[in-house]
Amino acid sequence: MHKIIFTLSLCALLCGYGCHSHEHGEGHSHDHSHGTDGHTHAPGERGDGHSHYEKSGSPFTYLSMNGEFHLNPGDSMSQNDPRNPGRLLLATSKEKGTSTRMTFFGHSDTEKMLAECGYEFIGSRPDPHYYPAESKTSIWDVFMKKEDYAGDCSPYMYVLSRSPHGDPIHMHLRYGDDVEKILAMSNDAEDGNFNPWWATYCDIERTTSCD
Repeated sequence: MHKIIFTLSLCALLCGYGCHSHEHGEGHSHDHSHGTDGHTHAPGERGDGHSHYEKSGSPFTYLSMNGEFHLNPGDSMSQNDPRNPGRLLLATSKEKGTSTRMTFFGHSDTEKMLAECGYEFIGSRPDPHYYPAESKTSIWDVFMKKEDYAGDCSPYMYVLSRSPHGDPIHMHLRYGDDVEKILAMSNDAEDGNFNPWWATYCDIERTTSCD
């Protein structure tokens, strides 16, 4: 009897240290985000003004950057702004490590290829004018140029896109060499130079307004 009691006691003691039940299972997720300021930090960022991206930015929106688009028909702000490429070709693969390929065509001559460039998605940013008071979905996807395939990619160092969305599908696009300045354009006063800059693009087949 004493031997049985001793054996049971020993088992209870050992289980107190090593007999843990595995309740989490394979579907258990771990939150590895750091800090409490609502920002995520991507490794290797240089602190050049692009190191913070809001979690609200739907990090996979940019996967819709596929297809052929042209300036919104009937939209004079888009059609007449010479900054806007007249046509875009976009290709984004789900395959890991691949670039998003963007091809820009002339504002007036949509057959004239200006540049074909490869981009890395580096995060999403809220629009400084519309988010969040007027729209919680006004989020820009931010791309940084990594490869030059053809033409002159230098004007398109950073591309900001309200990636294809809505019904009918449309998108918005800006480009330049400074993300903060590109974002700040949303707060520009209206003027005769097509500001604030809101280039709107529709699916290439669309002949009426998509916005």
